[in-house]
Amino acid sequence: MKFNQILKANAVAIAAVIFSGAVMSFKVMEKRSADKQYFYNSSDVSEGAFAEVANWQEGTSPSCITSGNRPCSMTVPEGSSLSDVIDGLTNAQVLAIHPSERRP
Repeated sequence: MKFNQILKANAVAIAAVIFSGAVMSFKVMEKRSADKQYFYNSSDVSEGAFAEVANWQEGTSPSCITSGNRPCSMTVPEGSSLSDVIDGLTNAQVLAIHPSERRP
């Protein structure tokens, strides 16, 4: 009986907590939309070239039609830089961290 009284007395507070949780979940989703997209904008396929920031351009790739085993696009989470994501990686490691790589 006491439990029901507590629920009735705090119904507005409980509803406010549930509503706040729902609103916060949308705020988290909004932050994900601030990720940056880069695309590989070079014909260089020598070892280490995929980890060179200068070979990438911010924006969306017009297409990934160019032949060869090279990356196409890279999504960098908000709060990180492209350098944070690819610095020091081999070409094979860069190709492995994103799904849309170019294939012959």
